[in-house]
Amino acid sequence: MYWLGFIAAILAILLSELIWLPAPLVLGNGMHWIEIIDWLYYGLLLIPLLWLACAWQGLRQLRSLGAAKGTAAASHTLIYILILVRYLIMTLSVAVIILLALPSKPYNWLIIAAIPLVLLVISDIVIGSAGTARQLWTSIGKLAAVALLLSFIIVPTRYEVTYPGMTLDMNRYAAIEGGRATGAVDGVLVFDRPAVLADWLFARLFPQYEINKIPDNEPPLSEQFAQVIAMKRDANQLAAAIALQKTGKGAGVIADGVRVVGILKESPADGKLQAGDIIVAINDHAVLTSEAMQQYMEENVKPGDTIQIEVRRSTAGEAVAIKLIAAGSPDDQSRAVVGVTIQTEVKLDAPVPIAYNQYLAHLGGPSHGAMLTLALIDQLTPGGVLHQIQVAGTGTIELDGSVGMVGGIPQKAYAVSRTGAEVFFVPVEGEAAARKAAPKLNIVPVATIDDILAWLEANHK
Repeated sequence: MYWLGFIAAILAILLSELIWLPAPLVLGNGMHWIEIIDWLYYGLLLIPLLWLACAWQGLRQLRSLGAAKGTAAASHTLIYILILVRYLIMTLSVAVIILLALPSKPYNWLIIAAIPLVLLVISDIVIGSAGTARQLWTSIGKLAAVALLLSFIIVPTRYEVTYPGMTLDMNRYAAIEGGRATGAVDGVLVFDRPAVLADWLFARLFPQYEINKIPDNEPPLSEQFAQVIAMKRDANQLAAAIALQKTGKGAGVIADGVRVVGILKESPADGKLQAGDIIVAINDHAVLTSEAMQQYMEENVKPGDTIQIEVRRSTAGEAVAIKLIAAGSPDDQSRAVVGVTIQTEVKLDAPVPIAYNQYLAHLGGPSHGAMLTLALIDQLTPGGVLHQIQVAGTGTIELDGSVGMVGGIPQKAYAVSRTGAEVFFVPVEGEAAARKAAPKLNIVPVATIDDILAWLEANHK
């Protein structure tokens, strides 16, 4: 049964890398393939269960051998080693089973438990086959074949692969309190990960596989993982605020000052302002956006003037007033500057609770933002805004309600073309790539969420 566990692990890895293939599948209750994957995940329990059963069965056999009279001392030693190994296999198998079953999916701990478990299983196979040279070499040959196959499907290369993903109904992903969905609003995912050798084979068998060399400055996977999770959270919050504003249930995006992003060396701000400061006023004049601050500086401040800047500083816990002397811009000495890079700080007003479903295949990223905004507007609008149109789309949602460009447009267009979507909304910049990948798909380029709403209203059934 140890070998059955390895076979199950190999199949699980292959299926995870080709998990997008059944993606058009939608059950009668509206459940998308991405939701079904969450249930299939528990099939991984079969691997530690097989190894647990095998270790238990082997342990019972060893006990009977150890109790047998006339057994050589060396054999007794080997038996005791195997007993210890099998007890450890059982312990770690139980730990892996528990970790797999936890709703929180603690992947780090799962890896920590799984690696020694695999090594112990290999040790058991080798030690247990040491009775004869033939058995030993047969087991080593099998292990070498397993290792070779695993290296083909799990060892990362210096390349990354992007390939089609699957659609995700935003009206099933998010449910706002008091809302009611009137149809499906499909966002669409693509998969992007370090390429393995098998991906070159998959690229020959399946369409829209794109393999490129990993840039030298690309951050480590752990950092990328944290970034995409943060992007998903931010996209959810922004989509909620804009949807509530559009439906008259919130203030939406509220300008709340000017954040200092960076400070130029030897500038007036150097040593006085800090990155992260929120500028709220200059000379007692409120500035709540970067545009307002730039306009005030251009119209009211000259190089050499002393100005007072009021900032919110997290370390101070209260407003701080800072005086400094404006300098001339390097590009235009007549224009006053303080030597900072800035961006508008915003608050998002989303007063209505929203419940989100978390899916294993939807790790993160902001590309679902526009379709999530549309879904929440649909839920909050009596009678909805979809007008019985099966909608799919991609694009971020920005602070001003515009739809931002995203990556993987060809792969997303291909994934949507496999569904029954009647329209695929894409950012204007992605129209050409989408049409090339899915020429038969009804592709509509949009610049804002209002463009989407206007198209749906004009084309309702």
